[in-house]
Amino acid sequence: MHTLRACALALVLCLAAAAPALAKKQQQPQNIDFGAVTCKEFIAEIAAGDEESAGIILMWIDGYLSGVSGDAVLNWKNLEAFSGSLMEACAKKPGKKVLDVAKDIGIN
Repeated sequence: MHTLRACALALVLCLAAAAPALAKKQQQPQNIDFGAVTCKEFIAEIAAGDEESAGIILMWIDGYLSGVSGDAVLNWKNLEAFSGSLMEACAKKPGKKVLDVAKDIGIN
């Protein structure tokens, strides 16, 4: 239950932080089905997007992994290392689903 609350709070904070940037761009954010996104698509979207959007996506993945593992600690240093590891692993396995690769890597 605490993990769910922590994930929800992190997501709300990320969305609140992103709201001004999204409003400035005057675009409606698109829904993302992370269960269907391949590593190839993920890398392309991260490369084409801005830093804020990439941060939100990586925070979402961290929250998802927290829900899977039960680890509700947001460790910024580990998140940065995880992000690099995820990009490297996805580059090696472009056809795999990004969440499967994220689960394989995990966040320590």
